[in-house]
Amino acid sequence: MSGNNEQPSPPPHKDPFVRYNLYRGHPNDMLLPQYEMQAIMSSLLEEDKDSWKKYLNYGANAGDGRLISALRSFLLQRTANDDLGGVTCDGGTASEFFITTGVSHGLELLCSTCTNPGDEIWIEKPTYFLCTRIFTGNRLIVKSLPMLNPGKIDIDRLVNMVEKDGVSPPKMIYIIPSYHNPTGMSMSVEDRKRLASFAVRNGVLVVCDEVYHLLDFERGSHGDNSSSSLRPAGMARFNAHAHSLDGKDSDIIQGCCISVSSFTKIFAPGVRLGWIEAPSFIIQRLSCYGYIDSQGGNAPFMGNIMTNAITSGLLDSYLDKLRKEYKERYELVCGILQEESRISVLSCNEPRAGGYFIWVKFPPTVTADDFLSYSLDTYGVRFMAGAKTNPFPDEDDDISTAIKSSARICFADLNREDLRKGTETFVEAFQSYITSIEA
Repeated sequence: MSGNNEQPSPPPHKDPFVRYNLYRGHPNDMLLPQYEMQAIMSSLLEEDKDSWKKYLNYGANAGDGRLISALRSFLLQRTANDDLGGVTCDGGTASEFFITTGVSHGLELLCSTCTNPGDEIWIEKPTYFLCTRIFTGNRLIVKSLPMLNPGKIDIDRLVNMVEKDGVSPPKMIYIIPSYHNPTGMSMSVEDRKRLASFAVRNGVLVVCDEVYHLLDFERGSHGDNSSSSLRPAGMARFNAHAHSLDGKDSDIIQGCCISVSSFTKIFAPGVRLGWIEAPSFIIQRLSCYGYIDSQGGNAPFMGNIMTNAITSGLLDSYLDKLRKEYKERYELVCGILQEESRISVLSCNEPRAGGYFIWVKFPPTVTADDFLSYSLDTYGVRFMAGAKTNPFPDEDDDISTAIKSSARICFADLNREDLRKGTETFVEAFQSYITSIEA
């Protein structure tokens, strides 16, 4: 998902060969909201002890109403200027919310309640490198969406495959539309509208991993509030736009786009709290799911903590600081990378950027896996080779070829000085590797 548990990478201090780890999708320890958590806990400790009882007991299946109300207000305020491309929208009030313990949990619940073994799910190529394990664990058949290039779905081809060529639509589509992991790219407003309409016409659930949606920033001179510099609205907002077909399940009229997100990237991974925003028929399925019905709502105690974070304004102020920090880190890394003309930064010309990752493309003569081995052995720099993010490694096509000559760099994990040195050393390693293979 956009990177909700990047555990396969060992921490830098446990690997003596890694000087600079540009691989892990983790926030730096110094960026975690330690002060904010102390303030929240102090506030809660001052409350009447009887007020704690509700949050120490079982909770409502969909989640505590106070948290959902605060979350809805927070999201509406933070997305008020998102670009809907002229779509008339009710501001999200038609959507309902379900509290989870994170995006991975949300994906697992949606697979369990909305699919059956043997159903197909179509995903991007490349994508979050751990997502397929969730889908195959639910015995789904995972196939690739048609892609124009790494980071951009071919919507025209998708529509033609299903609506003209007779290819059976999947039960579910999984995408990362905002500040994609690993490419850092965002789906355009027009493509969002077209995908939402396609989904309703064909009864396909579009599950949107939007964990990075609020973790973005404007770049350069693109601060004029023009449509090109506005953040595209979250996919669930386009349900109001989607067209329906006669004879379809009446539930589908509500829309097929489902947003899955969490506080992992905008606050802290350790709080293990997230949400699903979806039409009511999806929330009803989740609320009636056996294991949810048995246990009650997810994490009511932590939900109380995050309700305080929202209503006190601490989440807002912290997120503003985080966005500023990540913008500076992004520009730092991009600036260094762009000094080497043979390294192409995919998102460098976009008016907005966000998330944790920068996707770089090397010349076709460079295989990222081979360069990674050279970089680690000679310079101690680790990054994620593109092939790691390709869920279909046996496919031999232009997209797979491009992915093999690409890499993902994380700008969130290292401290600022190590990030600068690590990126400079990455470029130095690349230049040395090019010389070695051309000799």
